[in-house]
Amino acid sequence: MRKFDFSKAIPNPYFERLSREINFRLDFHTIDYFEKLGKPYGYSAEEMIHRYLRYLAGAGFTLDINEPTLEERKRMKEVIVELTTTDRRPRQ
Repeated sequence: MRKFDFSKAIPNPYFERLSREINFRLDFHTIDYFEKLGKPYGYSAEEMIHRYLRYLAGAGFTLDINEPTLEERKRMKEVIVELTTTDRRPRQ
């Protein structure tokens, strides 16, 4: 087996461009789910979440959360304003 000497290695100058640290809150059930998912492989919940998200992004998965997008909400507001500001007198 080869042995490598990393004593003169330098940090990857592109690391900051490859990844970015973010923080977000998860409920206990979600954390437990990923802990149980990773336990047989020796992975932490954090590592399993990372692998899961990376897999979904790599597969081109898109999520349909059945809610209007920001653009759709903006258009709905415009329509509501338009409907509420028009003259509503009965036609004769």
